[in-house]
Amino acid sequence: MKKSFYIFMLLLLPFGAKSTIHEILVWDGYMQFLPSSLEVELGDTIQWLPLDNPSMVHTVTSSNIPAGAVEFDVMWQSPTDTFFQYIPAVIGLYEYVCTPHIQYDMIGSFNVVEAAAGMVVSEQNDFTIYPNPASDILFIKTSEQKVNYKIWTQAGAQIGEGMGSDKIDISKLSKGSYFIEIIGIRPRVFSFSKE
Repeated sequence: MKKSFYIFMLLLLPFGAKSTIHEILVWDGYMQFLPSSLEVELGDTIQWLPLDNPSMVHTVTSSNIPAGAVEFDVMWQSPTDTFFQYIPAVIGLYEYVCTPHIQYDMIGSFNVVEAAAGMVVSEQNDFTIYPNPASDILFIKTSEQKVNYKIWTQAGAQIGEGMGSDKIDISKLSKGSYFIEIIGIRPRVFSFSKE
């Protein structure tokens, strides 16, 4: 159940937030991740893509990640267009390997830093949630009268649900990163931080 939730979140989140998508190419020829290291902001998406037509099985397997971050271990082989996407929710250094090719030093890392100062607005077509991070209230801007929502932890546990029209009270949440799922004609998922 948790695995399905993570896949659902990873598929929807890149379309919900104004964030940067960073590409890491998987090079089958010399068994490398290109670039092998990079720096990203909290909430950005990292996407691994094939550089060439893969002729063997590869993985993106977390080997050393910050406490509280979600581990990843994804196997991939041809024919697949998108290898893997990951949205880090914890600041720190993430190291990963291709387990079948670790002996060839097929390793990589990315460092997650705090997002630039200023308010981040998460929007999806005619739907906006702000501010991010928030302390007590998430504001909703939409053409819909009222929306049903569910709030999830980064670990995939549902911790709240309700109905709101223009704001959602998050004052009782602990500090940290969360997902909010808006239930409507189609599901919309946004990430937000409680400060």
